[in-house]
Amino acid sequence: MKKPEFINEMIKESKRIVDTRSLMFITVVVPPILFFLFAFLYQSALVRQIPISIIDQDNSAISRTVISSFGASPSFTIKNYYTSLEEAKEGMLSGEVDGIVFIPKNFERDMKKGRQVHPVVFANGINVIKSNYIMSDATKIFKMISGGALLKKFRSAGMTETQAMEIVSPIRYDFQTLYNSNYSYSDFLVPALGVFVIFMSLSLAGATVFNHEKMDAGVLTSQLIFPASAVFGRIIPYILISAADAMVLIGLIFPIFGITMRGSSFDLFIYTFIFGVTSVLLGMVISAVFKNVMMATQVILFFTTPAFVFSGLTYPIWAMPGTHQIFANMIPYTHFLDGFIRIYLMGESLGELGAPLNLLIGGTLIPVGILILLLKFKAILQKHKVGATA
Repeated sequence: MKKPEFINEMIKESKRIVDTRSLMFITVVVPPILFFLFAFLYQSALVRQIPISIIDQDNSAISRTVISSFGASPSFTIKNYYTSLEEAKEGMLSGEVDGIVFIPKNFERDMKKGRQVHPVVFANGINVIKSNYIMSDATKIFKMISGGALLKKFRSAGMTETQAMEIVSPIRYDFQTLYNSNYSYSDFLVPALGVFVIFMSLSLAGATVFNHEKMDAGVLTSQLIFPASAVFGRIIPYILISAADAMVLIGLIFPIFGITMRGSSFDLFIYTFIFGVTSVLLGMVISAVFKNVMMATQVILFFTTPAFVFSGLTYPIWAMPGTHQIFANMIPYTHFLDGFIRIYLMGESLGELGAPLNLLIGGTLIPVGILILLLKFKAILQKHKVGATA
C-alpha cells in the first residue's frame, strides 16, 4: 500500500535533518545549550558587588558613616582607598573599579554649620547598567545621610520627631514597581533570549527546506500535484522540534532557575510552540522564493539577527526613528515577545492577549497559503520550461 504523499515528505525531511550535521546542530543541539548558557549567565538575577574606590579627604565621623553605608550596600564592594582623584581615575581606566566616591575636606564641619556640601560620585559610563546602579544607590545613601543629619539638628532644637520629619520630608510618596519589582535580569532577559534562539534556529532551518534539492521529476510531481502535502509533510519534523524547544525552555529552564511564572505554563507553552512553527514557516517562504540556499539564509539573517534589538525589550520602539519602527513591526519576534511577557511576567491568559495572538495565528496561516501557491506556481513554470526544452 502506497504511503500518503505528506508521509513521504515528512520522512524525507526528517532524514535530511538527521543526515545534515549543520542542520541537526542548529535545530536540535544548539537551542537547549543556549537556554542553559543564558540561564547560568544571568542566574544571579541582580547586579551586585560593583567595585568602587573611596577618596576621603575629611576623615571625620560623618565621612566614615558615608563609607560604612557604601560598604554595607549589597550593590557595592570597596576595593581601594585612594588619596587623589587622579590615582582613582587610573584605577577606573585599568578596570579595577567602576565607581569613585569623593568626600571633600570640611565635609562634617560644613554639614554641622548648615552649609551645603558637595561629595561627588564618579561612575564608569561605558556600562550603562552598572552606572545606573551606582547613581541610584549612591543617591539613596546620600539622601539617607542628609535626612538623618537634618533630623538630628531639628530634634536638638526641641522639635518632636513628627515635626522634624515633616520638615525633612514634606512630600511622602509611595513607589511600587509592578511585575519585575526586583529588576531581575533572570526574569527580564533569559526568557526573551531563549525565544530569540528558537526564532533564529527554526527560521534558518526553514530557509533550507525547498531549495536544497534540484527540481527533478519526482520533486516536480510532488509540488505540482500535492503542494499542500509538501508543505505539511516537511513542516512536521520542525513542529516536533518546536514543541521540544518550548518544553525545555518552559518546563526546565523556568523552574530550575526560578524564573517568575505568573501566568499559565500551558498557555505559555502553546504560545511559544505556535511561534516556533511560525518561525519555520517564515524560513520556508523564503526558501520557496530563493533558489539559492546561501541567498535565502542571508535574507533570513537580515530579519532575525537584529530582531532582539528591534523588539523593544532593551530600547522602546516608540523612541526609534520612523523607518526603524516600521522595520521593528515587520519582525514577528517583536509582536510575539509582547504577548510572551504578558503571559509569564504579567499573568495574562492566552485568550486575553488580543493583537499579539491574532498576529501570531495570522503569521502561521498566511505563510501556509503563500507556500502552497508558490510551490504550485514554481512547479508549473518548471514543467513548462522542461516541456519547452524537450
